[in-house]
Amino acid sequence: MVASADLGGLGSQDGPMTAAIFTPPSLFPRLLPWLAVLLLLLLKPNRSPQAWWVWLPLLGVYALNWVAQGLLEFLPSQAFEVFSQIFSALAFGVTGLWLGAPYLGRSSRVAAFFLVLGGLGILSGVVFALQGDWSGDGALETSGMLLFMGVCVLLLSLALTLAALTCRRRYGPLRFSLWLLGYLVGGWLVVGTPFFLVALLSGGAPVGEFLAAVLSFATVTFLVVLPFLILWFVNPFYRTRLQALWQLAAGAPPAGAPA
Repeated sequence: MVASADLGGLGSQDGPMTAAIFTPPSLFPRLLPWLAVLLLLLLKPNRSPQAWWVWLPLLGVYALNWVAQGLLEFLPSQAFEVFSQIFSALAFGVTGLWLGAPYLGRSSRVAAFFLVLGGLGILSGVVFALQGDWSGDGALETSGMLLFMGVCVLLLSLALTLAALTCRRRYGPLRFSLWLLGYLVGGWLVVGTPFFLVALLSGGAPVGEFLAAVLSFATVTFLVVLPFLILWFVNPFYRTRLQALWQLAAGAPPAGAPA
């Protein structure tokens, strides 16, 4: 590598040559989550061809991310990449939850909530941590975004549990989905309100922007889990295990029935 500058007639334009060695980042951290899904598919409860349909919603989230990248070009690329990593990690967490549901559905609703929260949090957190920048100043930013992802995991776990509790006697695709979205909006509203009040006391904050941010985060969180909900509603293999996980009524209408 040679540094060069136009000095006119004052001397040589080229500085001394400096050797630089470029080491490409390892692909292993990015491949590890996909390998983990393969290992989960080898578990005894998942040794069925129907279990492999879980790849479809996972790839669907990545497709949505690709579409969003084209639609949200006005956002700073670094900010979009960080949020993309958060919600991609959350998608892997939901994948693990769908595959590990048989091991979580043998307890009370309260215990099931904490098991879902722990499983979803650990899987999503590990995936995000593997892809984060832990060098220098990047470690502080990665830690902050890891905390934000923890909030996403908590709200999603609560929303899923509350939606299942609301629909425990009668559930359908539309009914469950609308309750889930409603609880997500309520959760993000509760989380965002203290920050909004601080901003309001510090000099004012537009209510419209605050509500738009709440709806945006709730919608994105819902869109991450939506492909997995569709798999739940249309695939008997996953419908049975997730119905058992959240103790939904055995006589609930099948997928596609009116909500």
